[in-house]
Amino acid sequence: MLTIEHLNCGYGKHEILHDISVTIPDKKITAIVGQSGCGKTTFLKTLNRMVEEEQGYTTGKISLGNTDIKSISKETLRSRIGMVFQQFNLVDRMSVLRNVMLGALSRTALWRSLLGFFHEEDARLAYKALARVGIMEKAHQRTSNLSGGQQQRAAIARALVQRARVLLADEPIASLDPESSRNVMETLRDLNQKDGLTVLVTLHQVDYALSFCPRTIALKHGRVVYDGPSAELTPAFLKRLYGTECDSLFARQESDIRRNPPLTQVQVA
Repeated sequence: MLTIEHLNCGYGKHEILHDISVTIPDKKITAIVGQSGCGKTTFLKTLNRMVEEEQGYTTGKISLGNTDIKSISKETLRSRIGMVFQQFNLVDRMSVLRNVMLGALSRTALWRSLLGFFHEEDARLAYKALARVGIMEKAHQRTSNLSGGQQQRAAIARALVQRARVLLADEPIASLDPESSRNVMETLRDLNQKDGLTVLVTLHQVDYALSFCPRTIALKHGRVVYDGPSAELTPAFLKRLYGTECDSLFARQESDIRRNPPLTQVQVA
């Protein structure tokens, strides 16, 4: 479980997040929604201490279980909390398998990683992860030959090789077509429901939160303006939260919504 208490975050004199206090339950999938610039990505980066690497600052407390994350080494924290990025962060010229095995870097000696000599156990784990996200047949292909959706699933497989139990996904479908977006969201939901991963995913479109995430946290100008069942995020309610800005939050094609209808109140419960 991740517990965030009175979190403030910013860069220099520019504060982005303001007094955020939320709890992310273990083994649940939660969406964070809001317009571009509201602080979604920054919020995820505070959870694995990436903000520190970017010369930003945080105040407040973030706990993983009962442990303050600032007392955990960054290497250990990255082995527990994996992150998937909007632009995949894969090496195009490498094979898919090699990219996925990079998830084992935190437990691999530097000389072995430089030479590509990963442990046999990690190779088996990489194949298993690729099978888990449905692209094992792509293992030996050059990564640049994959579609956007396949590359995003490879990035998810890399996080699985980290042996992370918490998966942060930052706008993982923002640059994908509707079919690929659906496949990636189904993969994240499947990893949560069948493997027990805690998943926190930022989304620009509320439609996907309604279909795939029972709970949603809504941000506006760096503050939490809603934290509760996704099913309550009706267009009328969002209009009250965001005004005319809410129009862009419902952007999914009707055909894709029919394939993945919004969660019902029973499903949310």
